Amino acid sequence: MIHKIAVFSDVHGNVTALNAVLKDAKKNGATDYWFLGDLFLPGPGAEKLYKTVKSLHPAVWLQGNWEQEINSIVDGEADYDDPSEVYLSRLTEYLINNLKPKHYQKLIQRPISTTITVNGLKFGLSHNQAERSTGHDLFPAEAQKNFDHLAGDKDVLLYGHTHQQVMRTSSKGQLIINPGATGQPYSPYAKFMEDQRACYTILTVDDESRIEVDFRKVSYDVDKEIKLAQSKDLPYIHLYEHLRKTGFTVTHDQKLLKKVNSEYHYRHEVRKFFNK
Repeated sequence: MIHKIAVFSDVHGNVTALNAVLKDAKKNGATDYWFLGDLFLPGPGAEKLYKTVKSLHPAVWLQGNWEQEINSIVDGEADYDDPSEVYLSRLTEYLINNLKPKHYQKLIQRPISTTITVNGLKFGLSHNQAERSTGHDLFPAEAQKNFDHLAGDKDVLLYGHTHQQVMRTSSKGQLIINPGATGQPYSPYAKFMEDQRACYTILTVDDESRIEVDFRKVSYDVDKEIKLAQSKDLPYIHLYEHLRKTGFTVTHDQKLLKKVNSEYHYRHEVRKFFNK
C-alpha cells in the first residue's frame, strides 16, 4: 500500500491555518497524519482545535516544548516577576478555561518523540531532539553533529520546533526533514519571512520503501483568524494581530510585555488564578 502522510507541526493555536492545511492535504490524497507538537498558544484554538486533530486519528501525535511549558505553569512553577512567564501564564489560563480537563490530561501525557515503520522505512519523530523538546541545536545552520545525533539508527528523521522547512542528510546519508510550522512560519531571511503561508509536508512512501517529499505552503485568511481571536476574547489580542500580520513573536520582548501586563493587571490575575 502506498502511504501519503501529511506531516504538520507548530500550529500554535492558529485555527484558520490548520483548517487550510487539512483541506489541502485532503485534496492531495493524504492517507495518514502525523503531528509533531506545539498545538496551542498564542492563538485562539482550544477545545475545537483539539477535536480537529483528534478527528484525524493521527498515527503520531507528539507534545512540544509549549505543551511542557503549559504544564509547568499549571504545576505552579511560573516566575511571575518575569514578564514573559506572565504572558505565557495568562495565555495558559485562557487555554485551561477553554479546553476540557480530560483533553488537557491526554495532551500532557503524549510523548515528545517516537518511532514508526512504514513500508520498511524506520522513521524517528520528535519535536526537537528525541530526549528533549527544546533547544536551538537543530536550527538549519547548526553543526552537522547535532543532526547526526538526531539521526541515530533511523532511516528518516522528522522534527519540528524551528518553524522552518528543512531537508538535509546525516553524515551517513539518512534523510532529515522539518515540515515547517503550520501556524507560525519563520525564516531568519527577511525576504522569506514575508511569506507567512501555512506550512506542512506530504511524504509518499511506496511498497518498495521509496520516499518522495513534497513541501507544501498554503494561503489562508489571516483576517478571519484575527476576527476569530477577537470573538474568543483572546488575551494580548493586539500582539496576536501583529504576529499574524508579520510573523514576529513577542514572547521574549520583556519591555513590551511588562507594559501590557501592567496595563491589563495580568500579573495579579495569573497569580490569583494559579494559586487557587
